[in-house]
Amino acid sequence: MNIHQLEAGQIVTLEILVGGSSFELKTEVVGTNAGTGVLVKPYVYNNQAIDFTQGSPKSLTFSLHCIDPNTGGRVVWKNVSVNLVKFKGVDYYAVDSSNFGIIAASSERREDARVMVKKPGSAMMEDGRRFSISVIDVSDSGVSFIGNANRVTIGDKVEINFADTAHKTDFSLAILAQIVRAEAEKDGILYAGKVLERDNKLLAYLCFKGMDRKANDKSD
Repeated sequence: MNIHQLEAGQIVTLEILVGGSSFELKTEVVGTNAGTGVLVKPYVYNNQAIDFTQGSPKSLTFSLHCIDPNTGGRVVWKNVSVNLVKFKGVDYYAVDSSNFGIIAASSERREDARVMVKKPGSAMMEDGRRFSISVIDVSDSGVSFIGNANRVTIGDKVEINFADTAHKTDFSLAILAQIVRAEAEKDGILYAGKVLERDNKLLAYLCFKGMDRKANDKSD
């Protein structure tokens, strides 16, 4: 399947790879052009299209995934170029590549590394009770935090709320998770939760944190 065969309205996944971690953002094709490849809707935060390439480390790479409508198989274009462009006054990502390949989804997906957070926050129970916590780390599949009271049991669903800044962008996050582990610590109870809903805000936050980490590693 050629990248120019993508059609307007088709759902695609833009994978952002930073070092050993990868983050996926689902988006939609708006059109194709022989000069710029395919145009897709950008990730928008605070009413602004995010330019992932601006000030990013050289280790940042992109892949584009979709389901081939003719075969039902998952296809991927690796090492694509992604540029934020304006078309008729609207921001889009222009994605282009000269390579393509068809691979199994299970072999393409990677385990995402957790990013360190270490920020104060709060946890809200399903009955509306809320208590203070310290968020330790998070990935697109899990989150860990310390609470100062034994209020949560295994299997409970909680909403984890905290704020942070990543890649000069402010984030206010609400992560729905199910508790899978609880251990006594000197500072309280250490909880581990399985993330139940992956949204673009969480994925962008993780990506930006990974970009900051790589930039800091290069400066050390």
